Amino acid sequence: MNTLNNQTLLEHTKELRKWIEDAYERYQKGKSEEEYPAYDFYQDIQPAVIQFDKQMEQWLTASTHFIHQVKPKYLHQEQLEAVKNNGKEIVLQSYFGKLHPPHVKNLVESVIYTLNLLIEEIRKKRS
Repeated sequence: MNTLNNQTLLEHTKELRKWIEDAYERYQKGKSEEEYPAYDFYQDIQPAVIQFDKQMEQWLTASTHFIHQVKPKYLHQEQLEAVKNNGKEIVLQSYFGKLHPPHVKNLVESVIYTLNLLIEEIRKKRS
């Protein structure tokens, strides 16, 4: 799937935002417990990361295509690539909890901020 229509891209972006929010919630829950929960690599972690990567690749292709067409003032390809990299780190950390909470919080805020910018740009383009 090379490009998605704007409505589909909007839905994918919202799904991605929800995915990041859920991963952050899992991270915080794990950090608040005495011992970080033990997740099974093959049953829990690997499938989640594979699914995330697949969805992220589709999203990155479509969102890159969108910003090259629309040329929004405050949204650039580097930010979209950072969403991909930071998003994957957030998903991984939600299972392992190795990074310090302030760092994970900064990653989450950065990803959510960029996703919200993209959502705003898609909505502007639709109206």
